[in-house]
Amino acid sequence: MSFSGHPDWRAPMQIGERIAYAAYDRPGAFALPPTQLAAQTLDETPPLRLDIFQQDRGSAGLERYSILSLAFAAQFGLDAARQAAFDAAQNVRLSPLPVEGGWLRLNAVQALDLPASLGELLPLDAASLGSMGLALRMDSAATDLFVAALQRGLLAVSAQAWLRVRGVADRLPLTMSFDPAALLAAIKSLGNGAATVDHALLRQRLIDAPQTLGLGLAATSGDILKQPLADAVLDRIVARFASPQPSAADAPSGVRLVFDEAAMRSGTVQWNLAEPLLTPRLFVIEADPLGPLRTLPGGELHDTVVRRHDVRALASGWRTVTVRPNLPQRRIGVVSTQVELQLPAKPPARMFTIKTSTPLAASDRPITVDLRLSPKEALSYQWQTTAVVLSDGRAESIKGPVRKSEREHLLIEAEDFGLRFVPIEAEPAFLAQADVEVECAGTRKGRAWSVRGVLDDVSPSLAFAIPADVQDAKLRASARSRQDGRACAMAPVDADSLRLDAFSFEGAGSRELEAVCDFDDAAAQILIEIAPEDGTEQPARRRLLKFTRNTPRAHWTWLALSPFRSGYRWRWTAQSPWSDVLQPDTPLRLRSSDASRTNNGAGT
Repeated sequence: MSFSGHPDWRAPMQIGERIAYAAYDRPGAFALPPTQLAAQTLDETPPLRLDIFQQDRGSAGLERYSILSLAFAAQFGLDAARQAAFDAAQNVRLSPLPVEGGWLRLNAVQALDLPASLGELLPLDAASLGSMGLALRMDSAATDLFVAALQRGLLAVSAQAWLRVRGVADRLPLTMSFDPAALLAAIKSLGNGAATVDHALLRQRLIDAPQTLGLGLAATSGDILKQPLADAVLDRIVARFASPQPSAADAPSGVRLVFDEAAMRSGTVQWNLAEPLLTPRLFVIEADPLGPLRTLPGGELHDTVVRRHDVRALASGWRTVTVRPNLPQRRIGVVSTQVELQLPAKPPARMFTIKTSTPLAASDRPITVDLRLSPKEALSYQWQTTAVVLSDGRAESIKGPVRKSEREHLLIEAEDFGLRFVPIEAEPAFLAQADVEVECAGTRKGRAWSVRGVLDDVSPSLAFAIPADVQDAKLRASARSRQDGRACAMAPVDADSLRLDAFSFEGAGSRELEAVCDFDDAAAQILIEIAPEDGTEQPARRRLLKFTRNTPRAHWTWLALSPFRSGYRWRWTAQSPWSDVLQPDTPLRLRSSDASRTNNGAGT
């Protein structure tokens, strides 16, 4: 298992008022957790959508239900964090922390008479690096309540999100052995008899009294500090025995650990705390489920959000499965995708096998699949995905694992395919100045394998579909300036979730210059003004450099905000013209006699 690029929980860094985590095995690279989830509008589809389905099922009556969909985009605040890192002389590369999924809990549900189901924890699905969504099926009564709330307006609705991220556990040069059953007993004692405990409470117990948890840890462990030891042990407890989940609705916002009692039988377990291990953590942030919809009046909000679908009338025994694909919209390397549903015959009521398939469109809008069952038959089916990819110029079908379901709402995710989807996104601000070409390349069946895609301001994201047997897959990217055609490249990285911006490419980021002045006349001091090439009109980014006979050298650093404009300019005085653009690797060597020949010489 590769740990490269995952956040290293052992190596946090304070950047301004935020915490970033080092990317494991990538020196100088750090990942920032998101600051909030904001409602996201995709392809003119509102971030909040209610699809209402109605179907006449003959003697079974009128069936009415709805699918409530919410779409979010994670906000990372990278620009402000990069400026804070530069101001603090922290030479780091910052990128977004990849999120795997999580939960959402809406607030003010009871006050707005919303359906009770909306007050529960709602699962968040990650479709790409920065995009998340959820879909909830509601019955007829809950649908009516929600429609009524829409007509009154939903200004008071807010939400909290718990985002799940896997990182490399804290590590220490220590081994330990213990009985999982003893640990479970201590957990139940701490949790008042339940196999559930508050994450912060268990961490504090590991700090204050680790010997009470049946882990064979003394109150002190030599020279090892208590907090790093607690984090290293807790990370492994979570990875092996527990699932981190949001706190209960009536408890303060936080994280609880739900333990798997079946995995904690009596016996002896030995851990080496120095070995790396992937373990999940939850980040609690605020979420805005409405975004631009918040300013709409109730009637207009209803008309924007609600879509009604009349499904054709069917005789008794027909059932409808609603399929929602939670997949990246642009899938590079895939010709088509579909899902197949199959129900074996059940004689004597149903003598025939049901087998049907439906294509999975790029959008996540619900798709309905009709199944003709016997009148009293319970819904139960197998389903499997198929992806058609191009291999050596020929179409090849790759099937996902066979799964079973009894639900009328089927969610299809990337992990349900026999492929690995690697999402790639680019910052819109960077795409306003450049087009980006991304290549994913590796080896498949002993031959070179590669796919390419382009990111621009119209299509700022894509996902590479990588067959499971592709080895050593790497990502390469190049950007070309729209202004002058100048190109810059990104160093190859392992094929994993990637968000590109100006700082992903060579040239952007922290730059430094050593300037030298030769005093070849009687001047005692020389002053010049210097600025990044795109910062001459911004006083906050300009600096004065002073040279004297005793200190003829001056060091200057600046933050290049674009790989296409990473140079600098300088001038003798505020009245002098700026120099031509000089590249960062072009040394600045001055002569004091040149200053005295300017109109307003700076020599003194």
